[in-house]
Amino acid sequence: MTSDKIKVVCFGGGTGLPALLSGLKKNPFFEISAIVTMFDTGGSSGELKDKFGILPPGDVLKCILALSRNEKVTREIFLKRIIDTNPPGHTGGNILLLGLEKVYGSLTTAVNALGEILSASGKVCPVTLDKSTLCAEFSDGSVLKGETLIDIGLFEGKKINKLFLNPNIKANPGALMAIKKADILVFGPGSFYTSLLPNFLPQGVKEAVRKSKAKVIYVCNLLTEGYGMKDYRMDTFVKIVESYAGRKIDKVIANSHIPRKRLNDYAWERKYPIKMPRKFTKAKVVAAKLWTDPDLARHDQERLSHLIDRTVFELLG
Repeated sequence: MTSDKIKVVCFGGGTGLPALLSGLKKNPFFEISAIVTMFDTGGSSGELKDKFGILPPGDVLKCILALSRNEKVTREIFLKRIIDTNPPGHTGGNILLLGLEKVYGSLTTAVNALGEILSASGKVCPVTLDKSTLCAEFSDGSVLKGETLIDIGLFEGKKINKLFLNPNIKANPGALMAIKKADILVFGPGSFYTSLLPNFLPQGVKEAVRKSKAKVIYVCNLLTEGYGMKDYRMDTFVKIVESYAGRKIDKVIANSHIPRKRLNDYAWERKYPIKMPRKFTKAKVVAAKLWTDPDLARHDQERLSHLIDRTVFELLG
């Protein structure tokens, strides 16, 4: 990577961030860094975290694979589960990351090594190298700990007052350096309360984002998540992101088209299309038809990456 490239730093986790990275890596003018949440408590990552005392590797792995040269092949290999356990066990990639961390004694070195092995066209930075639990305080005064239980609380209709970490921990210095050097910061898409916002909680992240001279793009999700978010509109998401990030968003990328085919199915899952209030101006919002698959609510990868490309060049003049 050369220093004259545009430094784009993306925040997130889950399935949203890898999908974004997969599209952005095709732009030869971008130098990409991904800052990834490290508070997963479910699936293979959660089990490895509990059994071996490591940080959950799943989201980091998916981001490395998304940036790899031959993504289709690497995903087939590294996301395949070892099935001689009951229930089916860990992905091969998670086991490899665990092994590399044990060999090198450092998650950062392990992540960088796997990135080199897979010819990743970007850098993946865990948001923290310390262990902590994501917690949510709800409007009824209750507190739930762990990503899984927080999602259940939202599903049941609880409204989140605030997220916090227990214990309070420091950010990964590598992530802070990436923010400091960034030309563009991209927030989302991904699970709002459990993939995106947790990245701003480790000590130093919010301060680094606030001090950054980079322009900020927020990619709004297509759907809300649970009854606790049923009434959220796009402006609600923007306001909350700005509160956690510590600064204003320059551009919001939003979906302008809602396929009707599976809306009833998603309603059963307590997920609802995010509405765009009229008060937002074209100067703030870049709206486009991003939900193109009538059978699945996901951003059209090619259209989203093209829209971000265009927005980046507009913001940087």
